[in-house]
Order: sequence, then C-alpha cells, then structure tokens
Amino acid sequence: MSFQKRNADQQPKLPPGSRLSAYNGQLLISTGVPSLDDILGGGLPVGTVLLVKEDRATTYAQLLLKYFMAQGISSGHHCTLVSKDEDPSEMARNLMWLASSDADMDDDDLGNKTSNTGESDRMKIAWRYSHLKKFETSVKATPVPTPRPVTKDTVSTPTTSADKSKDPPPYCSLFDLTKRIPETILEQASLSLIDPSSENNDDDTVDQYGDLIQKIRKVILDGNFSSAIPVPPGTQRNALRIAIHSLASPSWQSKSSHDLFKFFHALRGLLRFSFGAAIVTIPAYLYEEVPNYICRVEHAVDAVIEIESFAGSSLHNDKPYTQNYHGFFHVHKLPVLNSLLPPSTKLSVLSAGGSNDLAFKLRRKRFAIETFHLPPEGGVVTRRTEAPETTEKPAKNKGSVQKRQIGGGCGSRPGKVDPLEF
Repeated sequence: MSFQKRNADQQPKLPPGSRLSAYNGQLLISTGVPSLDDILGGGLPVGTVLLVKEDRATTYAQLLLKYFMAQGISSGHHCTLVSKDEDPSEMARNLMWLASSDADMDDDDLGNKTSNTGESDRMKIAWRYSHLKKFETSVKATPVPTPRPVTKDTVSTPTTSADKSKDPPPYCSLFDLTKRIPETILEQASLSLIDPSSENNDDDTVDQYGDLIQKIRKVILDGNFSSAIPVPPGTQRNALRIAIHSLASPSWQSKSSHDLFKFFHALRGLLRFSFGAAIVTIPAYLYEEVPNYICRVEHAVDAVIEIESFAGSSLHNDKPYTQNYHGFFHVHKLPVLNSLLPPSTKLSVLSAGGSNDLAFKLRRKRFAIETFHLPPEGGVVTRRTEAPETTEKPAKNKGSVQKRQIGGGCGSRPGKVDPLEF
C-alpha cells in the first residue's frame, strides 16, 4: 500500500465569507444579523431556503432581507434580488453599510451602560454571586476593522503571516442603519436584479413562478455555482445569495394554487446541489383564512421564522414590555442537514434547548434579537424603605416589653410584641 502526501493547492477551498459548522461540518454563510446567526446555529447553511413570514403593519422582514444582501456584498458573494412590489434597484441603493469601530453601540445602549455601571458602584450583591459571569440576553458582533489605505509603502513592504492572522475573517460584519452603501461599491458588486413586473404579464398563460425559477437556474449555471458541475482542482468557489421579497403577494399571478408549492420544491432542489442559499419573505397574514396553505409552504422550505410586531396591536399597546422591545420573534422551523437535530440545540446562546422566548428591538443603528424578559413589577426605579417615625414615648414601667421591641426575636416585627416569647 502506497501513501501519497496531500497537496494543499489541490484541496477544495471554502468560498470567501463562509465557514464550516462546528456541529455537523455544514458550510455556513452569515445572514448579517449576529443574533439570527446564533439562532440558526452559526449561520444559514448553504443549500437551504429560509422563509420569513412578514408582519402586517411593519417592514421588519424586508429589513432582514437587506441585511442578508448587504452581508453578501461586503463578503464578495454574488447576490440576486427579486421583487415585484418594489423596484429592486431602489432596494439595492437603500442597503445599509458597514459601521465604524466606534458605532458598534447605540446612544441608548451607551446611556444604559453608564447608568448600570453607576448603579453597580452604589449597590453590592452577595459575595457568592459577585464572581459569576453576567447573563447576556443578546449576541454582540465585533466591529469591522478599518482597512489600511494602499500606498507605495504598503506595496513595497509585503504583509507577513502574523499581520494577516490579526485580520478577522469577513464572516459577519457590523452594519449601521444610518449609513447607505456607496455607489462605487454597488457598481463593483456582483449583483443580479430581477423585476418580474417589468415584463409583459398581461397574458394569462404566463407562469410567473416558472419564469422566475428558470432565471434562477440560469444564474446558477452561468455563475458556476452548481456543485454537480466539476471545476479544476484548486479553483475557489463563490457563494450565491438569493433574496426574494414578498413572494405570493397580490402582485404575483398564478395559473393554479399549486404553482407556489412547485416553485419552492424546484428552488429547494436547485440549492441542494449549489453553493447558494435563499431567504424568501411571504405575506402570510393574507392567507389566515386558509391556514393549510401556508402550512404546506412551511413543509417545502428548510427554516421558518416569523416577526410579530407590537405596532398596531391593541393587545400589546398598554403592556410595560413595549418600552424595551418592538415585537416577538418566533422560530417555527430550523434547518437540519447532515444531522438529526438542529445545530442550535448545542451551539445557540439565545435559543439553546429549543426555547422560543425571543423578542427583537430596532434601535437607531442596529436590529437585534434578544431573550424576552418582563420588566420588574413596579418599575425599574430604586425603592428604599425607611423606618416609620414613632411619636409615642416608651413607658418606664414596661421594661420587659421595651426590651423585646428593641432586641427582637425570630418572629418579631418592628414596633410589635414578639408572639414567640412567653
């Protein structure tokens, strides 16, 4: 038996902006939201479809779609944006962009942090809990380092391996909602925009779902994203991101009620043999009268999440938790590939063990998913109790009673006789 040394150049290389799962070795890409990556078990597995059920009164689902696209552009992936209700080019121009190192936290969070540190200085807890780790309700992202400008000095002096090791991999970036993607970066990005509304769809015989799946298949084949087609050894693959906004809305036309199921079945089959993943938003509230319709769609995808905002809901308007959160975040289905259980059962911090008590908040600069907690009863202000003022003077001939009031036993109360002393 002869052994041959492996050549590192001939080994398959991972696409940029991706990593392998520590649970099952599945190739993962980031959704752009660190807390959502944690819920999914480290990221969105390549070859899967994530369904986002839209909210009735808000556009938080579209915000998650923009995070997914912005992360793909920053990682150098090929992005495909599909929208029939809005202009895809306008959605691409309104994408958020990378945050600086000093913008990793909102002003509200900074204020809460300083106030919490001030309270901790004045208030001490029991010694047995003082060295325990603080309970975190969210997952924080590391800020993206500012790249060095390319000059003659940097070109003449090559970077060493130690300098390269310090740079973090561009897996999950930190985005600032107040910033927009620059035009120069958007022009250089590998982006495909599909607008089905621009075509002539007056004919009733046109199958819009069938045409869309054919265009997606063309993007996969032309971009060399199919894993069924071999490539030369040592060739580095790139990842494909497909974002479909508001599928099955009233703007979409179908010849039969089975066209949507056929589309998801075909999309799932294409992505299973390609280096790509998809996020699809659907207005599920339009099909509340037919719940089985959306239930069949959920069986045709790999993961399902739902956003339920407090806006426009009379049930949550007067609740105290609306001051800290903007809505509930429901996880109905998690992707399971190459394993019996979802990776989040072992790797997730927010939803470990299958817990589904999650809520989201939208600050000025970021969107975050946290563990839902009710505020303390009576408010968050510091409450102190003072001893009641007594106007009665103690009697001189009642020394024993006065002694019991001052000393007190195990069942005594201030100003009362101890019932346990006889």
